Amino acid sequence: MESPSRSDQIRDRLLDFIVRNFVVDRADIDLDKSLVDEGIIDSFGLIEISAHLQQTHGIVVEDHDMKRENFGSVTRIVAFVEGKLTS
Repeated sequence: MESPSRSDQIRDRLLDFIVRNFVVDRADIDLDKSLVDEGIIDSFGLIEISAHLQQTHGIVVEDHDMKRENFGSVTRIVAFVEGKLTS
């Protein structure tokens, strides 16, 4: 059995954080839909997720990074973190 990819690890850590901090079932999170639009988090939740990503992955999330293209869904957040880690 091969080990999970870095993207899988980032996604799993993020989902664990969301489930734990926003009291939502993992099965209720659509990876490709907006967490805000789905009512899972609000704008403050985005800040909490940003802080979590910085702490967990050692990346810097700038104010200009906080946009829908980067934080619009779990899938987009994972891609954003991947991009930060490889740049």
